Amino acid sequence: MKRFAMVALGCALTSCDRSFDEVDGHKLGRPESVVFARNQSGHIMFVMSNLPNLCTTLSSADPPSMDDYWVLSSWTRLEVDTPGEYSAEAYVAVANNTQIDEYETEVGDLKVQRLGVDAIKARLDLTFPGGDRIKARVTAELCDEDLFIGMY
Repeated sequence: MKRFAMVALGCALTSCDRSFDEVDGHKLGRPESVVFARNQSGHIMFVMSNLPNLCTTLSSADPPSMDDYWVLSSWTRLEVDTPGEYSAEAYVAVANNTQIDEYETEVGDLKVQRLGVDAIKARLDLTFPGGDRIKARVTAELCDEDLFIGMY
């Protein structure tokens, strides 16, 4: 029973329900952090990565200190003001030493389950070229940075 309680506590403290699958042979694994932000139009951007303290990393002008990392960004195409299902796009970058491989989704859906000011709980279902698929439940914390930079 004690072991079950420790496993349950460990699952409760993580921001994603399970490890992500592969994209083009790159094993992503479990995200260390998941953050979100809104733009002026009410669209939501989720950013998740195996980098710890992702919001701090995103606000820094310095590149990540890790050589091998991945970052997945997913954003809604419409304003999100209530829980529900939304069409989404996504992009994943995988860095191995100095090489970065980048992939965009072919199809993406996002189901917002809980919508709060400082946290959002959602389900992602993303399909990448070649049929690679990522499905996950995430809980994202607000990041007070412009995650949409470069998209306008």
